[in-house]
Amino acid sequence: KICHPMVRALRDQGWTKVNTRDEARFIYTYTRQVSWYPVLKSWQRYNHIPNTKAWNQKDSFAQGFRQYEEETGIHPYFVPETFDFTIEKQAEQFKARLFEEGGLDHPWVLKEPNVNQGKGITMLGPQSEELKNVMATVAQAKGHTRYIIQQYICNEMTWNRRKFDVRVFWLVASLDPLIVLYVDGYVRIGNADYDETDFSNTRNHLTTHTFLGEEGKASYSQLNDRILEHVDDNPHLKETIPDPVAHVRNQMKESIGMLVDSFKGQTFKTGGVLQPEDAFEFYGADCVIDNDLDVWMIEAQDDTGMDEDHYFRLE
Repeated sequence: KICHPMVRALRDQGWTKVNTRDEARFIYTYTRQVSWYPVLKSWQRYNHIPNTKAWNQKDSFAQGFRQYEEETGIHPYFVPETFDFTIEKQAEQFKARLFEEGGLDHPWVLKEPNVNQGKGITMLGPQSEELKNVMATVAQAKGHTRYIIQQYICNEMTWNRRKFDVRVFWLVASLDPLIVLYVDGYVRIGNADYDETDFSNTRNHLTTHTFLGEEGKASYSQLNDRILEHVDDNPHLKETIPDPVAHVRNQMKESIGMLVDSFKGQTFKTGGVLQPEDAFEFYGADCVIDNDLDVWMIEAQDDTGMDEDHYFRLE
């Protein structure tokens, strides 16, 4: 069931499904079969690239960009300020940020890095007791729960007063040469009014608070209409952003390009069991847009969920 949409798409392009792996030129599976890499033939392409955990989890995602900036001097402007409490130096940096550098005046999001769909997330409002005591909360959980903390993006664009984010897609089509293609995605809309004065309830601040089928959806073309509507409501943006739709899309493209560049030494490489011609993969990334039309990448996904249970994704 999970792979049927891909099967139909390939049939539309003239491909024929075969019964054994050895017969196939194109191999598509939902789960990653690492043991297959050494036995792939030179004419076979497999839809998984090893070691996506280097960036697919929230802590490694943030740490990889931090290391990239240290090594290159290039600032990943689209990544919210993030600290990993499992790294002592970063924990101390956050403590200083919180109590000495105005961090208490901002909302933050406490996250368990290896869970998804809105689980393991705690909203910490500015000047709240929960934020003031977050270091103690993390210390109590040490040994059984890992945490990162990320500054919450305020001043967000809304969709009928509700928070939304954008799931965009990207295809690593080749590793040698490294070729990455961007694909417009769709909009995910929360099911409660967005409210920056109330951080007691995650429903106001997450689009993945409930089961996927209960969230609002919109197409990328509808997103473009919403961006133009937003600019009409905020005419000062026209002074510096002549093409707002391209402005947003280009930031998404650049953020994906920098993501690949940051992790090309860990994931997007050949060698070992992986030959240059072996693998490709289709990924996702979740972004939010603020009222200044700045794009923020919240996380990247190595599972785009192209299954028939959620038909809006296929559309």
